[in-house]
Amino acid sequence: MKILYSLSLGALFIFLSVLAYGQEDKKVTAKIESSHIENQIKLKAIVINNTAVYKELNYLLVSIKKGDGGNLSNNQQSGKFSVNPNEVKALSEISVNLEPKDALKAFLYIRDEETRTLVAKDSLELNNDLFKKKAAKIEEDAVYELKGLTIDETKTKVGKDFYDMFYLQYSQLPDKSSSAVTISELPLRGTSGQINIQIDDKVIYSFMTNPGEDYLKEQLVFSLKYIKEFNAKKNLIKNEFIY
Repeated sequence: MKILYSLSLGALFIFLSVLAYGQEDKKVTAKIESSHIENQIKLKAIVINNTAVYKELNYLLVSIKKGDGGNLSNNQQSGKFSVNPNEVKALSEISVNLEPKDALKAFLYIRDEETRTLVAKDSLELNNDLFKKKAAKIEEDAVYELKGLTIDETKTKVGKDFYDMFYLQYSQLPDKSSSAVTISELPLRGTSGQINIQIDDKVIYSFMTNPGEDYLKEQLVFSLKYIKEFNAKKNLIKNEFIY
C-alpha cells in the first residue's frame, strides 16, 4: 500500500512538472485566425500572453495576394500594444477579396517594443502552389524591417546568458540575416541541455550547455560563423534564379 502511494505521488509530481514546463515553454504566442464569407476572407491577428508578466509589444500583420491574372498585391497593418498576464488579445483585422483561383500568404510578427527582438510569429497560406517565385520579393520587402531580429527560446540561466551574449554581438554586425534567428534550448538527461541556432526553422548549429564563460564565447564565435556561411549559401542559391 505504501509503495502504491509513493508511485501515485511520484506520478503526480511528474505530471505537474511537465504541465509547468509546458506553460513556461509557451511564453507569448502569435496566431492568425481566418474566416470565409462568400468570396472574402477575414484575417485576425491574435496574441496570447501565457506568462505572468505585463508586456509592451509591437505587431506586424502582412497579407500577400496573387490574383488569377498573376498580379500581386499586399496589405499590412502594424502598431504598438500592451498585453496583461495570461491575456488573449485581438490586435487587427484585414479583409481580402479572394476568388477560387487566387492565392494568399499572411504573416504575423510580434516583437518586444524595447529590445525589438522577435518573440512570436505565425503564418497562413491558401492555394500556395499558385504562387510564382516573384511573390517572395514582395514578402521580403514587406517584412524588411524585421531583418536582424532574434527570438529567445532559452529556458535556463546558462541559455539566457548565451542569448544575451549573442544578441549584443549579433546586433552590431553590418550584415544580418534577412530571417529571424532563433536561439532555443532543449533539456537533456541530468542537468545538461542543448542550445540550437535556427534560421528558417533549420538548425544550423547546436552545442551542449556549459556555464563556463570562455566556453560560451567560443560557441558564440562558431554560431556567428555558421550563420554567415548559411546566409552566403542562401544568397548564392537565390541569385541562381531568374525572376
